Amino acid sequence: MTIGIYILIIMALGYASVYLRERWLIAGWMMPLTWLGIFIHESCHALACILTGGRVTGFRVTAREGYVTHYRPKVPIIGPMLTAVAPMFFGLIIIGLVDHFWLKTSLNITTINIWDNFVQVIINLNPLTLSGWILIALLLNIGVMLGPSLADLKNIWPLILISFFIRSQSLAMILSLVIALMLVNLMLFILIIAVRAIVNNKKLPAAYPDPASDNFNS
Repeated sequence: MTIGIYILIIMALGYASVYLRERWLIAGWMMPLTWLGIFIHESCHALACILTGGRVTGFRVTAREGYVTHYRPKVPIIGPMLTAVAPMFFGLIIIGLVDHFWLKTSLNITTINIWDNFVQVIINLNPLTLSGWILIALLLNIGVMLGPSLADLKNIWPLILISFFIRSQSLAMILSLVIALMLVNLMLFILIIAVRAIVNNKKLPAAYPDPASDNFNS
């Protein structure tokens, strides 16, 4: 499978994760937990812009969203593409480093099989260990860290096309791990949404009939 297929899957999962977060996970305690992913995403945009000759004029990150305003990079064509793809590029580097130095010994990620990686992530989702907390941090932030915006897509589509002609075993291993992490991210988000819905339904007050009315509403 070419690298382009992995990239498309990651982009689709990233959009799904961001949608669930912004549409359903708006609780005050939940939003700050994904602040790190937003910070990394916007910082990568800003860094790439500076490296390609642009100038950052605004940078804002909150628990809910973030943005970077900047002048167009001086490097033509390549500059805007690199600035747009920077969160995914640097994000993969960060995940690769985290996997190499902290997660590999516990997760034993040595395959490009997405299902095997998914199972290993689930098995090692242990909050009693340091690697478990690092994994939880990745799971909470990976969607907003890697997911490109619609504005990003306008500039990175040529790179996506090129990626379909690239084959790399080592890169495929990292990308398959990213996909496994994002699948678990979506699973956890859906689980949190379901638990919140159950708890909120239980907290709803019972509807009492109006004594002066013959109409009873359950």
